[in-house]
Parts: sequence; C-alpha cells; structure tokens
Amino acid sequence: MDYKLHLFLAFFSLNIIISSCESDRFDIDISDMKLKMDFVNLDSMLKNASPNELIKIRSEFKKKKSDVLDYNFGYCLHINLNDDTAFFNGRNRFYSNEYMVDLENSISKENILNQARKRTILDGFKRLKSFFPLKKTPESVYQINSSFSSSVFSTDREIAIGIERYLGPENMLIKQLPSQEFYEWIKESMRTECLERDVLVAWLMTNYLEETTENYASEMIRWGKILFIARVCLPELEERIILRYNQQQFEWAQNSKKSIWRYFVENEVLFKIDEETRANLLKEGPYTIGLPEESPDRIGQFMGFEIVSNYMNEKEISLDKLITTPYNEILQKYKLD
Repeated sequence: MDYKLHLFLAFFSLNIIISSCESDRFDIDISDMKLKMDFVNLDSMLKNASPNELIKIRSEFKKKKSDVLDYNFGYCLHINLNDDTAFFNGRNRFYSNEYMVDLENSISKENILNQARKRTILDGFKRLKSFFPLKKTPESVYQINSSFSSSVFSTDREIAIGIERYLGPENMLIKQLPSQEFYEWIKESMRTECLERDVLVAWLMTNYLEETTENYASEMIRWGKILFIARVCLPELEERIILRYNQQQFEWAQNSKKSIWRYFVENEVLFKIDEETRANLLKEGPYTIGLPEESPDRIGQFMGFEIVSNYMNEKEISLDKLITTPYNEILQKYKLD
C-alpha cells in the first residue's frame, strides 16, 4: 500500500476513534450497579385504606419525617391531616367525587408508571449516581393523585408524581377539564412520554442546581446544565422529550437558532435582571413572549441546552465540573453554527 495512503487511512481512523470517544464518553455500563429506590403507589394506598390504616399511614410518614403526605393532602387536596375527622372525611369526599372516580379508573387502566418506566427512572438515577457518587438520589418515588395541582414534587429524599397529569392530552378526562382554568397548551403538556424526564429534572432542580438570581443568562445556563445532565442520564429518550417539545416545536426551535440568538443580542436580554424577562423566556406558556406565536414556550431553556451542549462538545470535562463552571465562561465559548 502506498505510504501516503496508509498514513491518511491511519489518520482518518484515529479521527473516527477520537470522535467516537467524545460522543460516547458519557455512555457508561450500569448493568451491575445496585441502587435502592422504592416505588410506592400512595394514591392507591390512601384510596383503599380503612380508617385505622389511614392513621397508620399518617404515623409512618411522620416517623420518616416525610413531606410527601403533607404535600399531597395539605397543598394539593386542601385536606387537614392533623384532625382525624377532617382527614377521614376529606379523603372520602375526594375519592367519592364522580369525576375522581372516573379519573382513578382511567389511571388504573392506563398503568402509566409501569415497570418499563420505573426501570428507565431507576437507570437514570443509576447513571446520575455514577457521575455524582457523593450526591444523593431519591429513597422513594411516590405515585399520587394531586388533583392536577402538580406534575412532580421533589424533596431532598423523595419524589412524588402527580400521575393524573400524565394521562395524555387525548384522554377524554383531560379533554373535559375546564378550559378557562386548563388552557389547551396546559392540556397538551400532560404527555405520558415526559414522565421520566420530569422526574429527573425535578430532582436536579431541587438538589443539584438551585435557581440563580444574578441575571437572565445565568438562569438560562442553569437550565442548560439541568437539561444536558438529564439528556446524558436518560439516553433512551429523544432530545425533543428532554426539552419537553413535540416534533413540530422541536423543529421550529432547531431551525430558528440564529434568529433566536439575534433576538437575544439585539434586545440585550442576556444580562437583564427583571423577573419578566425570565418568565417570558423560561416559563411554560402557549409560546415564548417576544417571539412569533408559532414559537414553542421556554425558548430560553432550549438555548441554554444548546449553549451547554456546545460547550461540552468542546471541553473534556466531567458533569461534576460542569455544574460548578461559571455561566459566563460557558456563554463566552458559544459558537452558533
């Protein structure tokens, strides 16, 4: 073989190997990893418990110093846990409500938090534990009926999933929700496919990357870090699901990166400190305020993910190092293709 051709092929092969190593550097083997995490259907337990069993459940949660039962009954259902009579009567009223009876039947029939989704969640936290061995993972994951108050609630030890919010926008009971309170974009967001993503993101938001107060750019990069880590830990999910977009929204965002970035620069939004800017670009809604109405919401989260992904493609750093890297260092390295 010609020496120059041999050298070229060797160099070409080396480039492929290096490129492959870069793209697969977060692809780890978790098949032998052990991680204890309990999945508990608290919704079913509370619905079917006798008065004595209800008292026992409440006592056990207090003993564990768990906030989940207080959150489920106190915040979501507005039921007093401390008064026995109010506790019993409130539970009975909630689960005997005609709509809730139908909702519970639908939840049971759909089996949303099935074994496959539990496995995806567990594997996601195994990967997270591998990358952050000194940080905590949830002890328990609870399935609750939050009466549409919450998708995922996270403490420093536990996660509660408002399972009714993952029945899917095509479910008849979701369609029947009053439109003056549950706008169409809210119903559309109740997608089953987002459950595993929401669980991991809620844990990261609560326990790994707290909300920033410096400016919009710092919060945008924080979201980028959260979504990048979620993408690494949940490789089974499509990127659009990690971003919580449907296919049309994802394609719009991908095709509009240059105009989005131009909007940020021309309107000098990156270093604004007002809450309105954050809400317009980072919060859920029918679309992103300031951009065309066909835009998806949370475009700031999308751009944060793009910027962090760009940075991590350029830098051979760990996820542990990523979460402590200053936002302005990441922002300065951004190169729009």
